[in-house]
Amino acid sequence: MRPDISPDKFAEWLRNLPPEKIREGNEQEIKQAEEDWNKFCSFFEKGRCSICGKPLKSFSESSPCLHWLLRPKGFKKKHFPLLYKKFTYFRIAAYVRWVASIDSLLKNINDIKEEHPGDNLIDFTARYKHLTWSFSCCKSDFEGHPNSIEGYFPHYHIRMNLDGKPFIMYSDFHIPFHKDDLYDIELMTKHPDLVKHGFGRGVGMESLLGTDEGLEAVIEHSTPTDNYDEAAFNVQTIVMAPEGETISGALIAEIQAEAKATGKTIASVLRNKIPNANIITSVSPGSGVPEAKQRTGGRKKKNR
Repeated sequence: MRPDISPDKFAEWLRNLPPEKIREGNEQEIKQAEEDWNKFCSFFEKGRCSICGKPLKSFSESSPCLHWLLRPKGFKKKHFPLLYKKFTYFRIAAYVRWVASIDSLLKNINDIKEEHPGDNLIDFTARYKHLTWSFSCCKSDFEGHPNSIEGYFPHYHIRMNLDGKPFIMYSDFHIPFHKDDLYDIELMTKHPDLVKHGFGRGVGMESLLGTDEGLEAVIEHSTPTDNYDEAAFNVQTIVMAPEGETISGALIAEIQAEAKATGKTIASVLRNKIPNANIITSVSPGSGVPEAKQRTGGRKKKNR
């Protein structure tokens, strides 16, 4: 449950906390999140749910649980309201993000802002094996559709695919936000400098491609792969020699060989070998990243 005061009052209370208290609280949350992640992974590897303790393949209409999102035998679209009535948006979103992160951190969660249109409050896709979940909430969804019978309240939408085929469509449900959701959303939107919501190990690709620091990390620490279909990033580099100089083919071959031998990107090796050159590196999502279900245009590159 959230504090029994308004989000504005709670934000004011947070602002007045001593820095050491804020730091202590953040450290405790990080520690708890890591313990929860380890428990989640331990249960998941054993085929059990860390929430209800039952097998991930189990289904009981009388006991809604988030592992239903793995589509155990017996779970049908008609049962989905039982799930979202019990669990908040943030619990549901965190669960699919954590499931998606089991196989690979970051890569299986596409929350890249440039791949999603407009200024939607919620817009991301997560994937685990043959399952794909997409979440969407635009401004009119959050405000509620005044002339609609079903969606007049603040709500969001979910799409769920099995083996690429729709199991739940965006249009099937107008999912109401819980009170706790609305409280947290108001905090985050009105006080973004103070309150940020993180998904811990369920962080997505935007955390890297959305910041200069993240792009630098991709260039400097990514490892090339021969499996293009599984690649998390597509890194392309253009190099131009300093004015009045040239770059020999032998040097380029040497750089390519070193990148392959050391497991570094060509862009990273180029920076060390030819520091005075004009190097432009474009980073975009690789083929291994699930495609956004709502977007305009093709995938874009970020330059460094």
